[in-house]
Amino acid sequence: METATNCLNCGKPLKSKHRFCPKCGQSAKTRRFSLREVGREMQKRVLHAEAGILQLTRALALRPGVVAREYVEGKRKKYYSPLKYLTLSAAVSVFINEYFSLLDNMHANSNPGTEIATRFFNLIILLSVPISAFFSWLLFKKKSFNFAENLVLHAYLGGFRTVFFILLFTPLVVWFPEYYYRVLSVYFSIWFVYMAWALMQFFGGPIWLTVLKTLLILLFNQVVITGAIFAGIIIRLRL
Repeated sequence: METATNCLNCGKPLKSKHRFCPKCGQSAKTRRFSLREVGREMQKRVLHAEAGILQLTRALALRPGVVAREYVEGKRKKYYSPLKYLTLSAAVSVFINEYFSLLDNMHANSNPGTEIATRFFNLIILLSVPISAFFSWLLFKKKSFNFAENLVLHAYLGGFRTVFFILLFTPLVVWFPEYYYRVLSVYFSIWFVYMAWALMQFFGGPIWLTVLKTLLILLFNQVVITGAIFAGIIIRLRL
């Protein structure tokens, strides 16, 4: 005769053969908390998150539009959450830049607008995501993707853009500050090509039309962000 106990999480009766609760999925064997148990749980969570993030970053480097489209179409377990990826990459970027003071030497010969754009780059990326998603939704409306689905695409792109900024743009500007604007132009050129490639994978359609719409999305986004920067400059001068 099988003995039954109750799940400590939801109270459902468990049989001896149950390894997990059939109602809530919690393990039937729940140990008392100890330092060893805390360490095991942290290791599991951290390694799982790191593996998911690294796998996602590699996938975004190779096929960004495919990743976003698969996530939108329902493959949610396969990829790390787009909004989590965006916020985590922005947080890591802030930590690295502040801890190593990477941006401190980039403002010597810059104007107030450049200084604000560089100092608050991660905030600008976060603001750019819903702005780009909005214009993407308008320009690709015939593709039947709603605003939230466009937001998934641009959240993934925004997170990868932050990684790209950390790995490429920031080191080059730190090492070669005299070539700041040249590096900036190369950075934007690479980003334009990458974004057009991602949108072609996500939406499909004629290449020339997708490239044109990508250019418009970046242009409209830049207009909105530039307006916000100028507003920031005016507020700063009045304080």
